[in-house]
Amino acid sequence: MLISGYGVRALVAASVVFVAFAGAKGPCDSEIYCQGDLLHAVQMAKLYSDDKAFVDKPTLKPPAQVLASFAEIGGVNASREALQKFVNDNFGQEGSELKPVDLTELDANPPFLASVSDPTLRAFGKTVNGYWSTLVREQDNSALCNGCVSSMLSLKYHFVVPGGRFRESYYWDTYFTIEGLLRSGLRELTRSNIRDLLALVDLYGFVPNGARVYYLDRSQPPLLTLMVKIYYEHTKDAAFVAEALPLLQKEHAYWQSNHLVNITKSDDSGVVQLSRYIVDTDQPRPESYTKDYELAHNATTDPAIQARIYADMATGAESGWDYSTRWVKYPSAPTDRLLYGIHTRQVVPVELNAILYQVEQTLASFVALANSSSDSIDYRELAQSRRKAMYAVFYDQPSGLFYDYILDEHQRSNILSPASLWPYWSFGANDEGGVSHEDGAWANVAFSPVSRILGKSPGGFPATLYNSGQQWDYPSAWPPLQYVLMQAALTTGHVDLATQLAQTFANSVFCAWFKTGGSIPGILEKLPNTNDTGHMFEKFDSTQVGKEGGGGEYTVQAGFGWTNGILIWTLDTFGKSLVAPVCPGTPLAAGEATSTFSSASTASTLSESSVVSSTPPPVSSSWVPTATAVSTPSSNATSST
Repeated sequence: MLISGYGVRALVAASVVFVAFAGAKGPCDSEIYCQGDLLHAVQMAKLYSDDKAFVDKPTLKPPAQVLASFAEIGGVNASREALQKFVNDNFGQEGSELKPVDLTELDANPPFLASVSDPTLRAFGKTVNGYWSTLVREQDNSALCNGCVSSMLSLKYHFVVPGGRFRESYYWDTYFTIEGLLRSGLRELTRSNIRDLLALVDLYGFVPNGARVYYLDRSQPPLLTLMVKIYYEHTKDAAFVAEALPLLQKEHAYWQSNHLVNITKSDDSGVVQLSRYIVDTDQPRPESYTKDYELAHNATTDPAIQARIYADMATGAESGWDYSTRWVKYPSAPTDRLLYGIHTRQVVPVELNAILYQVEQTLASFVALANSSSDSIDYRELAQSRRKAMYAVFYDQPSGLFYDYILDEHQRSNILSPASLWPYWSFGANDEGGVSHEDGAWANVAFSPVSRILGKSPGGFPATLYNSGQQWDYPSAWPPLQYVLMQAALTTGHVDLATQLAQTFANSVFCAWFKTGGSIPGILEKLPNTNDTGHMFEKFDSTQVGKEGGGGEYTVQAGFGWTNGILIWTLDTFGKSLVAPVCPGTPLAAGEATSTFSSASTASTLSESSVVSSTPPPVSSSWVPTATAVSTPSSNATSST
């Protein structure tokens, strides 16, 4: 059955027989947590509102017995009721293999508070500092029966979880979290977090997306080396750098071996190499199984194209931006069809290469610090080659901005996001300090749209200007992206803009917390008719001060590791200049500030503000995805501009 000319097929009923074809490429070989009939049957029965709930449950029996019990109830032909009983009888509570940790290292009055002039923000910072004790975990498998299994990867040390549905450690989250941990004086906890990630590199060659077996086919933005860098900046622990260096080099080698792509320069003067996210799979993500399966089967009946969609969805998750119009072929497609055109593996992203530039510069410094003169890799030369390639491929001189490159279109994207400014942070981190003339000359031009957009975004700078319904698009304002913009503005000398970004971020975090029941004894009374005690959200709505973000595959989560970390970093960095937040609609309001962007803003409307330089390609009824070959991580693709 085809619908509206989009090649949409009616959903296959949940009871359909699923046969895992030979050679299936799931994230691991587990027939419970990664691929196969049991996973398909349970997830497609939709026993839980969140697919992640099932794959986070440890077994109550050894796997062979669990699989036998599944066969006894009829396997893929079992009823929903039989599947629910099967899960209840054979699986424990998700998260039961973890336990909280008594955080004896926590200082109730950490030094960063002295950097905060405003008494309300100082008291808020002290409150947030106390939240670390609620997010620290350690692995405890003592409750597992002999032979029982869990989807958790083995972690030896204490670690911070993001919060909410994210019960385990996550890769790129940890960088932003430890920016706060270090300023809270939690050096041992920081070291423990980093040690766990290093151990994963030792075992797998890379850091998985998160500490679960179903994440073993993908990583996340490779920030581990930069974690060690900021740890060293705070501790001057050169011995730890020397200990970590071989594993940091091993991770860099993984990214070089599996994520490089060749691009021929537009003037035919040669080929440059840059990195992209790329995951080799032909299965739905286990933790989002029904969403991937239904997306692929709604989009097409062609198994090859379905497999391509699965790979591009997993690749989008590897980017950390899951999901965004940055990863789709038609950004203006209808919301419910947007991801039919996902082609993440065809996108060479700015921020990944900006991060790897920083990694290579840092590795060069670490090699010198560790006096590893026998090292045969010239990381500084790799960094400079990458930088030149980024200018050749990503850089738009009239705007001073960097844009993603689209391999199958042989051109740059026109989607503006904080990633477009990321290189201004990365390139400023050089031996001489500050930015080069080349970078600085266009910085004022590049940051002009940031000022304009931020002036219309009281809740923070949005991820993109496309109101697509995806969580890494408008109007979501993500803490890590605010951090990157602050860093980029500071690096290029835009101190006033950096301070404005900091104030906007502090306002959003504080007001969302206050509106959800946050209070401070003797300083801030709890709002009436609020039952909670204040939430630290993972993302915010850029159109309003103090509103949590929305969109995406799951409800907004509270906790929240990276929000806490970036808030503490912000208070420490800008605290002398920040003032008490104004929260519209509360006793802390000073007039009802509202955004000039309506919640119904569209890409075309925002384009008219001269923020986006050109109109995106229109959605087409004939775009139906094709099974175009995409190189796997083991081979390099070549594209010409």
